[in-house]
Amino acid sequence: MANRKNAPGWLPDSLIHCQLKDIALKYRDADHEIYLGGMPVVLSFFEKDAGEQLFKLFPLAILIIGLLHWYAFRTWQGLIIPLMTALLSVVWALGIMGLSGRSMDPWNAMTPILILAIAAGHSVQILKRYYEEYDRLRAAGKPAARETVRDAVVTSTTQVGIAMVTAGLIASASFASLITFQLKTFQSFGLLTAFGILSALVLELTFIPALRSVLRPSKKAQKGRGPDFLDRFLEGLARMIIGSGRPAILAVAGVFFLLALAGATRIQIANSNRSQFFESTELRRDDKVLNAKFGGTSTIYLLLQGKRENALKDPKVLSAIDGLQRKLEGVEGVGKTESYVDYLKKMNESLHGGDAAFDRPPESQDLAAQYLFLYSVSGNPTDFARLINAAYSEAVVWVFLKSDNTNLAEKIIGVVDHYKKDHFDPDELDIGVAGSSPVVVALNQEMVHGKIRNIMQVAAIIFLITALIRRSLLGGLFVLVPLALAVVVNFGVMGFTGIALGIGTAAISAMAVGIGADYEIYLIFRLREELARTGSIEQAVINTLKTSGKAIIFVAVAVSAGYALLAFTGYYLHMEGILVPLAMLTSCLGALALLPTLVMIFRPRFVFGAAGQTSLGDVVP
Repeated sequence: MANRKNAPGWLPDSLIHCQLKDIALKYRDADHEIYLGGMPVVLSFFEKDAGEQLFKLFPLAILIIGLLHWYAFRTWQGLIIPLMTALLSVVWALGIMGLSGRSMDPWNAMTPILILAIAAGHSVQILKRYYEEYDRLRAAGKPAARETVRDAVVTSTTQVGIAMVTAGLIASASFASLITFQLKTFQSFGLLTAFGILSALVLELTFIPALRSVLRPSKKAQKGRGPDFLDRFLEGLARMIIGSGRPAILAVAGVFFLLALAGATRIQIANSNRSQFFESTELRRDDKVLNAKFGGTSTIYLLLQGKRENALKDPKVLSAIDGLQRKLEGVEGVGKTESYVDYLKKMNESLHGGDAAFDRPPESQDLAAQYLFLYSVSGNPTDFARLINAAYSEAVVWVFLKSDNTNLAEKIIGVVDHYKKDHFDPDELDIGVAGSSPVVVALNQEMVHGKIRNIMQVAAIIFLITALIRRSLLGGLFVLVPLALAVVVNFGVMGFTGIALGIGTAAISAMAVGIGADYEIYLIFRLREELARTGSIEQAVINTLKTSGKAIIFVAVAVSAGYALLAFTGYYLHMEGILVPLAMLTSCLGALALLPTLVMIFRPRFVFGAAGQTSLGDVVP
């Protein structure tokens, strides 16, 4: 994001709001109440919400992720090392962002929690493998010496390193693809997350292995642990996959896909910044009063640009503007409109003895010119200065709205576009649209349509990188299938529950694809390794789910927990606190159940061997 703070005349929304509150406090008393509204106030609340969320929830996210790691490893090393990786990744990412001159804003202030969860997840994968290798070496009779520790570090880094690099490159490239957006805030979000993931990747391949090599595993880790409920669940799922449960898994996945597809067709594309906030917030209370007493707190400006001087004195133009205002005022949600024509109508009525029949625009250009001159010498010149220029070639029509919902703004824009075709000569006059509501409409359109495009970009990135690494086109498709199910389920839930697809929610599905790809990558790499080691696909599936699969669950829970904290805290309902955990759940289940099922059914060569094949027929009988 360009450094707006150095732009001439720029003031932060929070500063504007703070100064207005100071003024209101000065003049508010028992007989007078002052209410504040408008876009700067809304953005100020977004900034305040983001700041409080970051400072309150980031430490809480660290605590929850730390507790999950303690449950996973029951050692101080298992608690501290993943958190160290994650925190250093956040610091590196923020440092790179600062050096690049990009700033954080209310829409990406929670990105550090996302980086924290993803980086901790990668660390969990390799740390879990490190303990497995250490236990294996100890079981093989090697002494508990530093050589054994170093061997375990080397083996775990070597075995998991390729999967980690693949998953890290896919995730970072997926988020970095947001640079194609025209919105600076999403460019910053994408680059910040990509930097964080790459930082975690570098740390886990350099500093963290070096740290592990000088630390002895905890005695608790050396003693080992018996199977817990997750082990039993995963072994049961594995036996279902290698047994007769594959048709049931595919049937359930198919039913969920069809139901979600039906829900996705009902999804609504809309956005309203104010309605996101809880009714109890000061913003909503003030906004309700202002909308009830006045025209509305949201605005649309119609810019009229004549092609010649005095073009806006033409009676036909005056009548067309008046007709457009009356048309707009008939739209539900429009509080009122205002233009220089309103002044001319009132002057025309007043100069005809207050006869309501003359409450209309002047019928001649000379009369309109006389009224305008008369007002300029007797009225307040600033009234016209904000509505029409001195050459009478450019003017503004103000449209005040009771709601900032993009559906209403789009309806207004549609009415204007339809009306101007029949009532304004394009060779004489142009009409443009601006204001707070059209800005949100433009943001929403760019966000929604761009995100659909971005999902395709992310899918292409995942497919290409996976296909190249595995040297199999079918390998790329296998990774995409569970992710596609997760995206469709997310859209389906949104459609059935009435959650609109807007600026905030559109980002989540593409984000779920970028993160969820990690699960499939780790699982496929471990499945290949276990199959080569055991020679039995059945045992390979069991071992994979109980090792890499268990780590995937911890990663999914960590990401979900970090975002679930957002849901009901702060000033508004953060939908990402609901939709991100949903996406993580479906991506996790897709990796654990659907992907191994497809492998068992199709027996692809990118898992079973002949990895040099790259055709879609890459399946062994």
